[in-house]
Amino acid sequence: MHAVTPIISKHPAASALTPTQGTAPWRKLLAASFAVAICAFAPASASADVKIITDSQGQHTLLRNGEPYLAKGANWPTPETIDAFVAAGGNSIRTYADEIEWMLPLAKKHGLTIMAGLHIGRERQGFDYDDQAKVDEQLERLRAKIRRFKNEPEILFWAIGNEPELRAQNTVVLWKEVNRIARMIREEDPSRPIITVVASFDQKKINELLELCPDLDALGVNWYGPADQWPERLKRYGWTKPYLLTEFGPLGYWYYEGNEMKMPPPTPWGAPIEQTSTEKAALYAENWRNAVVARPGQSLGAYAFIWGPKQERTQTWFSMHLFTGERTAMVDAMQTEWTGRPPANPAPEILHWQPERPSGEFTAGETVKIALKWKSDRPAKVSVEIRTETTATQTGGDKEPETKNLPTASWKETTNGIEVKAPDQPGTYRIFALVTTTDQTAATANFPIRITARENRP
Repeated sequence: MHAVTPIISKHPAASALTPTQGTAPWRKLLAASFAVAICAFAPASASADVKIITDSQGQHTLLRNGEPYLAKGANWPTPETIDAFVAAGGNSIRTYADEIEWMLPLAKKHGLTIMAGLHIGRERQGFDYDDQAKVDEQLERLRAKIRRFKNEPEILFWAIGNEPELRAQNTVVLWKEVNRIARMIREEDPSRPIITVVASFDQKKINELLELCPDLDALGVNWYGPADQWPERLKRYGWTKPYLLTEFGPLGYWYYEGNEMKMPPPTPWGAPIEQTSTEKAALYAENWRNAVVARPGQSLGAYAFIWGPKQERTQTWFSMHLFTGERTAMVDAMQTEWTGRPPANPAPEILHWQPERPSGEFTAGETVKIALKWKSDRPAKVSVEIRTETTATQTGGDKEPETKNLPTASWKETTNGIEVKAPDQPGTYRIFALVTTTDQTAATANFPIRITARENRP
């Protein structure tokens, strides 16, 4: 999260997002279903005609088979969450790399389009764009992928990389290679628009893209934070082509860096403060309206992050569906925006979440009191978990180790909220509260704590 940008840094999802928890059960199923599905679409089918047209006023429209098309998208839906995506009114899914192998059958089954991600090397992970043999090898690997999938009518865009510039120093060489890849794609498949996806932007980044990547048709921007101002800033920096909001979601854990984000400061030991699921849902809806609905002629659509579970600093930070399967209010928010109709069984809401001691400092075994108020239109229950705090320092959405759940957490409900017994072992932890219904919806909130040993007094 993390790029050093002057105004807003954004959150990234990995180019090779790897399913973590909860994925094993569907891998065997997908292996079988893909074997069947591939037989159905192995013969080359007629490629869809996708293009961007621009009128005399510089207003852009995406056309698919001659009809205007607005991407109502999501990143990383799984076989378990794809039905909820379709029910919410979504029409396009985004891949990052090889997961197109199992996402393409899902797209075919449900009549969805795909923003097809083409993974390219990252300097921060050791890729050297001055190594001509390596970049040539990469180009030919991508060429083979284009040839394999270009006749699939579900392909909507080709997206070169995901935040390849994040933490990179040699960006001039990088962007020149991105443009060479774009030219190769145009030769192989002239029927699809081509983009690259960046981790936010500043004037320098836009200047480099304008100079070094003239063959891009649009720009993908990953952005975590209010989206009411940056589209205009993008135009002011000189980008006159259209854009897509390729990732959007809650405020990122990297945000408290003295910028204009309305986010609580981290704890004294640096633990970031996560929004409740209700607060996140409001931001998802607001950003769709500000970055897409309010920007006709500039925006071609957006892809919510992430339509499934993901461990990134916590198990809930970006998860629109939890690892245990529950749907959150972030999904409800997108359904309301995309269809104009909220779900019949909305997820619970967190109305108030306030630790009695905001510092988060406690001694071992002490009682932690947290005010909690929630709302649900049907029966729901509260549960509490204490998990070890992550020590992850990964950036760009790279895979992180899971945190550990303390199975012996002792807690109780009170008239004002919950009381939780602090762990007996010193260390850093998070207290999670979940409000769940029997029909698989949930609201989430959490609070970081640091535990010190009790003094042994004579």
